[in-house]
Amino acid sequence: MSQSPSRRPALYDLERSVGYLLNRAANIVAARFGDELKQHGINLQGWRILAALSHQDRQSLTDLANHTAAEFSYLSRSVASLEARGLVERLPSALDKRTVLMSLTPAGRALVGALAPRGAAMEKLALAGVSRADAKVTLQTLRAIYHNLVDSVDDSGAANRKLTVARRARKRATNGHES
Repeated sequence: MSQSPSRRPALYDLERSVGYLLNRAANIVAARFGDELKQHGINLQGWRILAALSHQDRQSLTDLANHTAAEFSYLSRSVASLEARGLVERLPSALDKRTVLMSLTPAGRALVGALAPRGAAMEKLALAGVSRADAKVTLQTLRAIYHNLVDSVDDSGAANRKLTVARRARKRATNGHES
């Protein structure tokens, strides 16, 4: 008599997997907030750009890529789309004429103002029933997990594009170039 599939011992328990649970939670948060963003004709990448610029305006594309953990080619297209909608603008750098800085327009700032409370509400919903102390520890843990995985990569090995972007952002942060 063979065991039913539900009675077999698990070779790998997804419900105890940090990666699985992080991915599962992130997908739901992105999907739920993405629904809010769609009502304003914006996607998650566009929101990250606007939010990053609201935090620190006048960023170069390189700095913006590091702040949003976006691949440069995707970021460039997203910025162009936001620019076409009048939400961001390109300005010359006062320090380096070769550098172009991205900045929020008044319309972009207004959109961030409208969406930021919805983002905060989504975070509040996600953290319902979680104490402030546990939320603080969770954020510290997530940052540690991220940095452990990014920092542990051997330079000689092949890395996928997301990891390359993460490593670039981490390198800039440790060199004191990221706020």
